[in-house]
Amino acid sequence: MRSGLSVPPAVPPSSAAPPASHPSGSESSPLGPGVPPYSLHKPCTSAGVGFAIPSSTVLKIVPQLIQFGKVFQAGLNVDIAPDLIANQLNVRYGALVLQVPGNSLAAKAGLLPTTRGFAGKIILGDIIVAVDNLPVKNKAELYKALDDYNVGDQVTLKIQRGSENLELPVTLEEKSS
Repeated sequence: MRSGLSVPPAVPPSSAAPPASHPSGSESSPLGPGVPPYSLHKPCTSAGVGFAIPSSTVLKIVPQLIQFGKVFQAGLNVDIAPDLIANQLNVRYGALVLQVPGNSLAAKAGLLPTTRGFAGKIILGDIIVAVDNLPVKNKAELYKALDDYNVGDQVTLKIQRGSENLELPVTLEEKSS
């Protein structure tokens, strides 16, 4: 199990306890020292939504945010078919490559896109089934596998191309948004 940073849901004012009094007479916060206490006099709203971020993600992105003001995510910069489409094309395992930009590092490594052949027949592109021996069952697992890498890292993609199983070394580039 991954460790994580957990953020409790916001507490609506109607359920907030009144501020506790410190023996010195000052108000203390139910959230701890240094955090302003809830105010029953100020109107505020809350959707009551909380979230958790894995600590490994925090440790990776916070230094980038501090240094550059943005996060650099490593990726292949190819279009991957949504699982529903891949399934309709009888791709039951792996991530089906739809498009590969000609100037991308993935194209230079030899990754092939899905195309249309004679009379409009669909010719499947490469199907990514593993990243550095980590199995990839679908699009989400591909993205999850790539999260552990940085821009410029080289990975070995195990792909299925027709009836062939191949390994392609690919250098990851900054993921376009």
